[in-house]
Amino acid sequence: MKNKISIISTFYNAEQFLYQSINSVLKQSTLNINIEYVLVDDCSTDNSLETAKLICEKNINKNIYINIISTPNNLGCGGARKFGIEHASGDYYMFLDADDYYINSDFVQRAYNDIVNYSADIVEYGVLFNNQNTSPIQMTVPEMMIINGGDEGVYNIFKDNKIKFNVWSKIYTKEIVKSFPYSDTRTYEDIRTIPIWVSNAKRIAIMPTIEINYRASSNSIIREDGLKTRIGTITAMTEMCKKFKHNKDIVKALYARAMIDLTAVLENHTSDDPGFNEMSALNTKLLSYIYPDKYKELTFNIEDIEQSA
Repeated sequence: MKNKISIISTFYNAEQFLYQSINSVLKQSTLNINIEYVLVDDCSTDNSLETAKLICEKNINKNIYINIISTPNNLGCGGARKFGIEHASGDYYMFLDADDYYINSDFVQRAYNDIVNYSADIVEYGVLFNNQNTSPIQMTVPEMMIINGGDEGVYNIFKDNKIKFNVWSKIYTKEIVKSFPYSDTRTYEDIRTIPIWVSNAKRIAIMPTIEINYRASSNSIIREDGLKTRIGTITAMTEMCKKFKHNKDIVKALYARAMIDLTAVLENHTSDDPGFNEMSALNTKLLSYIYPDKYKELTFNIEDIEQSA
């Protein structure tokens, strides 16, 4: 009996990208697997739903089963993915955003072979990063790597960025996906989910091949406001500190990663500048997990000044 790979794609007003994205799944080889393709329409207001149905009508692969569903109301990316997971039944799970696509037609087949052959819970692949303002960038490791899950895996997310936050660059066992509900927040949902899935894994393989074309849209929800993005990212990381506060090495690595955004907002700025007070409060919270007894000696917030005035 063939194992089933559930591929979950969510879309909202993505009509212009759907043909390439959907066909990259429909053209996948299915030598010894079945594919359950769950397409989640997040209440699009354009013709995305109708377009998806028309494209899928041309599917001729009997080993690819298509399930097009719609959310009861607009849930955002996190909620729509969670909705898709709840309506999927695969032995393994993969994800694909509507404006991205699989580069190679044998990718899903090889991903299944890799996760089985390496006895992994998660396997990650390289990405071709397409930004509208620059040439495409290949983002991958130089050679295949095996990393333990648990705290070691989480440390590798924040310390060396060996494991990426992206949900769509990996294949997962059903047990990992079901081990923790996917975050239904509208933004930074991967930061709130992937570290916990990695923590619940025992073995992670990272492959050096480029498999996903990622389109960095300039009008995406996390790129339309740079300051809001930085604050949102650090807010999600602060939540992860609470989750992994038992391991100071993880928290320190997480704080070092957060310093990229913290420094950009705090350095050479004052409380009169946008975002300063929010980032200052988050900085204090992050430090409280590293130095619970003396963090107040290291930093202060605008609230502290107001209370002492």
